[in-house]
Parts: sequence; structure tokens; C-alpha cells
Amino acid sequence: MHSQGATLALPELLNYRRYRTMQGTRKSKVPARGRGGASLSRFKGRGMEFDEVRHYQNGDDIRAIDWRVTARTGKTHTKLFREEKERPVFIMTDFSHSMLFGSSLLFKSVQAAHVAAAIAWQSAYRGDRVGGLIFNDDKHQEVKPLSRDKGVLRFIHSLVESHQQALNFSSQPVTQTLNDNLQRLQKLVKTGAEVYLLSDFHELNTRSVETLRALSIHNKVQAILLQDPMEQQLPASSPVQVSARDGDFEREFWLGLKSTNDAYAKKASQWYNQRLQLLNQARIPVFTLSSATPLPLQWQEIGR
Repeated sequence: MHSQGATLALPELLNYRRYRTMQGTRKSKVPARGRGGASLSRFKGRGMEFDEVRHYQNGDDIRAIDWRVTARTGKTHTKLFREEKERPVFIMTDFSHSMLFGSSLLFKSVQAAHVAAAIAWQSAYRGDRVGGLIFNDDKHQEVKPLSRDKGVLRFIHSLVESHQQALNFSSQPVTQTLNDNLQRLQKLVKTGAEVYLLSDFHELNTRSVETLRALSIHNKVQAILLQDPMEQQLPASSPVQVSARDGDFEREFWLGLKSTNDAYAKKASQWYNQRLQLLNQARIPVFTLSSATPLPLQWQEIGR
């Protein structure tokens, strides 16, 4: 893995190129170059992807009726599909302040970058175009999907640049939020894309759910929730009194006491379950990965 843990370097992301054929991947039978010749169909078959919705016409397959749009508009609509060639893959990567944490091995942000790089390399290997949206508390970068290694290299360079910006960002006012970037992503993603959301979803709320539902109507969306072990449970230790400050407010409390650890674990579990519930409400499948375990040991959890 060759990582420093808190910082991100290009070589460690290039390293994931050798994992592009890990179990669970499939190489596209369609060559990466040459997208011409795509044809539209009124029914979905093998190797077809959604293209658009239009008004129902005589002869359309009733199995292709989009009942959601039909109910909303009061007029019958049919889904059209096209032969699947290069599917655009968008990888949204969160480097906000809550992601810049790790009690062992890696920061959550660094692990997220590793996941993003691995997905990018595998997507290019399948013949898909790779792009994404990367953001920290101060800036965001939009990476247009490109084919083959060119798309991956452009994307992982942006990962390294954005992560360094995140580490350099001080206590200036936050100008980028999860909700802002989910809405930005919704505008960027075209119909029929494969979308990965890499975050701890610390800022997830009901507004996020609405955006995610809209995003997932015509796209395949998966959430990968990054978590650190200390966010689940405090380490066992001898009792020690510590103080913590939040702005002008300072509080002293004991660590190592069973009552403290149990209360912490209970609240952490509630917080984690709330995030899962919100993602479930958005109808987004979610996979949880730890920042304390090397990615190759967790890769099958994603089900690539």
C-alpha cells in the first residue's frame, strides 16, 4: 500500500493499477475505443443501458413503460435503451474536515482516495470512462469522464491535489458542503451512469435524501461509508481524566471508565444507524469500509 497514513501521494494510487483484475471485476467485451453505432431499443435486453424516456408510441413494448414518470405526468411514457458501450463512471470523493481523521493505519480521506483509485482503474479496465467530483471544505474539482488510462490518471492527480488542499485548509469558513456537492453531482451525471459516493456522510440529512433519490432514478448509485474504529468504540485503557475544548466551551471527563465507554459506543451506534437509515430512505445500497484495514482485505465487501 505504501502510504504515510495522513498524506496522499500519487505512487500509492498508481499502485492500485495492479488490482484492476481483482475478483469481482469483469472486462467489457466491447473495445474501449469506438462508441459509434449505438442503437436505441424499446425494450431492455442483455448489454443494454437506459438512454431516455419519451411519450408512448404504438408498438412500444409495455414492459418498457416508465410507471414513475407516467404517474407523475398523467401520460404514458416509455423507456428507451441503447446498446451498452462505454458507461460513464462518476466517483464522488469527500475530503471534508470529518474525513481527515484516523486512529490507526490511514485517515478516512486517504482510504477514500485508495477506494476511488481502485474503482477508477477497474472501470477503465472494463472499458468505461472515468470521471468524478472531488471536494474539500474550501474547493471542489469536476473531472470529466475520459476513456482508458488517460481518464484514470487525470482523476487520481485531482485526488492528490484536492487532498493536499484539504490538509492545508485552516479554520477559514467552510464553503463546500456535502449537500452542495450532491446537487452539483446530480447536474453533472448523465443518464445511465455508474456513480460511487465515498464519504463518512457526516453531514447527511433529509435534504440529501431527496437529491440522492433523484440521482438514482436513472443511474446506478452506490455509497461507500468510511469509518474509523475509534468512531465506533473507545479503546480500552486505564481511567484517565482529559479535557476537551469546543470554541470557548471546555469540559473535563474520564476516559477508560466502563460507563463512559458504553455510553460512547451506544451513541456511536445510534449515529451510524441514522446514516444507514437515511441512505436506505434514498434507496442507495451502502457498504461500510474501515480506515484501519488495508483496502485489498476489504475489497469483496464492495461487491465489484
